[in-house]
Amino acid sequence: MLPALSPGINVLTVHPRYWSFYSWVLDDFWAADLPRNRASFVSFYRPREAIFSMACHVCDAPEHVTIVGNVNGSRRISPKANDPDFDPQFDYIKEPLGGYGLYYRSAMELTGSLVVASPANGFPVDAPTPIGRSLAEAYRNAVAGTEVSRLLSEGKITEPVSREALVKFARKGCLCQLRAAEAHDLPLLRDLFLHSGTAAEVASRGETLRMLLDLSTCRQAEELSQDDFRQLVYFRQLDGSDYRPRPELLDVARRWRVYQGREYFAYVFNRLLRWVSRRGLAATDGGLTVLPKAELWALVDDSLTRSSQVDDLGLILPAVDASTRASSLLEGLLAEVDVSPDADGVWPRTGGLDEHALYTACREYDQDDGATMVALLALVLLLRERFGLPRRALEYAKEQVLVAEGGSLRIGMARFMHQLNQRMLRDLTLGDLARWLIEDFVIVQHERVATAKLPDDTYRVRRVGAAVRFFAQDSPAVFNDSRFHALSTTVHELGWVSTFNESDRQLTGSGQRLLADGDLPRGALAAAAAAFGELDAERS
Repeated sequence: MLPALSPGINVLTVHPRYWSFYSWVLDDFWAADLPRNRASFVSFYRPREAIFSMACHVCDAPEHVTIVGNVNGSRRISPKANDPDFDPQFDYIKEPLGGYGLYYRSAMELTGSLVVASPANGFPVDAPTPIGRSLAEAYRNAVAGTEVSRLLSEGKITEPVSREALVKFARKGCLCQLRAAEAHDLPLLRDLFLHSGTAAEVASRGETLRMLLDLSTCRQAEELSQDDFRQLVYFRQLDGSDYRPRPELLDVARRWRVYQGREYFAYVFNRLLRWVSRRGLAATDGGLTVLPKAELWALVDDSLTRSSQVDDLGLILPAVDASTRASSLLEGLLAEVDVSPDADGVWPRTGGLDEHALYTACREYDQDDGATMVALLALVLLLRERFGLPRRALEYAKEQVLVAEGGSLRIGMARFMHQLNQRMLRDLTLGDLARWLIEDFVIVQHERVATAKLPDDTYRVRRVGAAVRFFAQDSPAVFNDSRFHALSTTVHELGWVSTFNESDRQLTGSGQRLLADGDLPRGALAAAAAAFGELDAERS
């Protein structure tokens, strides 16, 4: 879902200026008289990224205080930030091609900045396209006149570089200085992020970036974190501040709402797997024996019956037991949580019982008891009211692919909700509901996923006839990264809005035009790339 919502910007491609820096390195490699092979490129590349990483760590520009997300190689580089000199040959990262190979290469290829070497295209080493070469030239001009730029152009990468030289280079070439590079690579990168890719990719990425600008004006008294972002895109309300998308952004805002609904949905099953596997290990001496299914179901029912004895979750859940009808729990939920607004409305918060409150309670109260089980069942029932009832299908007609998405290794929400609706018509008990979820959507699903990963052994639980066997492996239950840090950093470093890490966020003039008009003028990138002609595998 996330690649469809933000194509070309993933969890780890946080800083747009890496497009310029890596293009510069690639362009310089192809201009050098060096063998065209991977070993040669690795030797050329590594000292340059090491120098760049160190420069970003010693940068003293005022804009640097807003940097979010790691600079590639920071774990090994940061302890050296106060050293008077830096050795370019320092082993700054394990991956041979550093942050480029780990994170940015595929995103840069997607946005047309480079071609990845393969026998099919005839390139022995990755090469910048005319777009990449124009970014490289713009960055080269930005850092021109610095000692570091001169040393790299002359290939002097074996001698230590002074900290002073690195600081001066950083004042022009650091990631944080993109916002000040109006005369260099900033216009090109703005054009790239708004217009590179297929029509569908351009539209989706642009709408998401605009939504970030639109949402930045919410909850101005405080910074916005990823957790805040999740609540704003889902409920469109947080701490008394409402997010009401511009009319032309309703579709993308609805897609992000569905995305976060899927995150709550997936969390239920991951947390149930954690519940079942840890309780099972405790009941079988750490997995030494098997547990008959009848005993597992008795354990579940007993936990539900004892659920009202636990009051540490900070929720206002109604008192229930295993024999309580699921419809009765739902009735209690609906007495507190208003689920009547449609797919485009603000969903009023109920701090003690809404979806995020239930998720937070199960996350922070890391116990495997009946109260946690009831909270997870309540979360499923609320998601059904938001997305799973037949009348909701029309509201999410444009998002049905996202709602239905599952495949063989994922649980499709639409299919699940259809089955849940059928069971709710039979007036099933909470014990029945819990057993169905655990049997069909936790154990069976986990076996399917773990089997697909063989020969790696990732089993936590397996069926053995009429019993189950448990394995002593951790069962994490967390959300996927929403890409909020990458997206919010992108719109900030492209100079459209002040950082989300501070209060009183403000759109720049360019950001205001993008939000209001839906786009910015294109052509800067094409004009710059035209100077470099066609991509040529024989260029040297």
